[in-house]
Amino acid sequence: MTPFIKTFIALYLAVFMASMGIGILAPILPSYIDQFSVSALLLGIIFGSYSAARTLLMPPIGMLSDRFGRRRFILSGLLLFTVVSPLYSIAVSPLQLIVVRFTHGIAGAMLMPVAMSAIGDLTPRGKEGFIMGSFTSAFFAGLGFGPLIGGYMRDMYSMTAAFYSMGALSLFALLFTMVALPRLPTGKGQVNLSNERQGGEGRDKDRKNVLLDPALMGLLFFRFTRAIGIGLVWVILPLFAMKSLGITAFQVGLLLSANTFITTLLQSPSGHLSDKIGHRKSLAGGSVLACSAVASIAWARNFNDLLYASVALGLAGALIVPAGSALAVSLGRTRGMGRTMGLYNSSLSLGTMLGPVIGGALLDFADVHTVFITGALLGILGWLVLIVACPPKAITD
Repeated sequence: MTPFIKTFIALYLAVFMASMGIGILAPILPSYIDQFSVSALLLGIIFGSYSAARTLLMPPIGMLSDRFGRRRFILSGLLLFTVVSPLYSIAVSPLQLIVVRFTHGIAGAMLMPVAMSAIGDLTPRGKEGFIMGSFTSAFFAGLGFGPLIGGYMRDMYSMTAAFYSMGALSLFALLFTMVALPRLPTGKGQVNLSNERQGGEGRDKDRKNVLLDPALMGLLFFRFTRAIGIGLVWVILPLFAMKSLGITAFQVGLLLSANTFITTLLQSPSGHLSDKIGHRKSLAGGSVLACSAVASIAWARNFNDLLYASVALGLAGALIVPAGSALAVSLGRTRGMGRTMGLYNSSLSLGTMLGPVIGGALLDFADVHTVFITGALLGILGWLVLIVACPPKAITD
């Protein structure tokens, strides 16, 4: 077994188990927080504190992993996942929940972007969509199983049991990764190798001006607006479904799992398709489908309506995720892989942080139609900015 395959399998299973733990929260946390009688806006702030930590910390952690190596950050993130998970069960106020969610976000900042950087370091040219699509399917597979487990345990046992299950999964992921993950080449070494191929001065200039890079900024803005829609679906949809449509926590878990399972199953073939037809075309098709599905939630009247929207979102994610990750890898080769992946995932977290806050505010002062139509319009705006700011030649520079 080659070092690449060993690394891929170890990181795939680690991300899968950690994201399964995160997914457990999706169908139960809205109703758990609702027992504190908070407003929809405060609900969004509590949810968004997880993404706030990731937004703030992923760029510097990505740069530090370029310098000091990936493995120590991945293991530290899994350890923090394990420690923080049971703390949800003892939080007795909104402020305590915000602190727990923020700490949980610190753990997330150490895992997914650094793991993506490690895979990106080893990905051959021309295979970015297939490799990154295959790898990111771990995240979506975990999110797919997690809501089923969380919804079932909440309905059959208790919320506390679900929180401790999340901690047990994180502990298993930590122990497995400590044993199975081989030594990784440092991100710094990968940067130097790229310098030899492309010229050190060009890379140094790109790294200094990364925030002024139109192609990268276009990709980040697209990721950000896409994430706002994700935040609305994962936070406002469960609240809307359970309080307005009378849907159970397990049914909400089914909705969220249908979305992520479809994305998971189609990641690799969609990534291969993206490599063949072009990543920008995959992003275009996925964006139109995703924005239409988000808007349709506003008119849902029963479980079946939400299921159709969830399936459409899963198909859209299968087109968007590998293509977007492939663009990030291509740009990362000349901007610094850890730095680029940190910014790329940070833009996702910023969107998922603001999505619940925006959705909560709109729900308090307007209605559910306004919430999801706003999410759809922002998604279209993000795609339009991407196609203008990131032309094909920018990807090959």
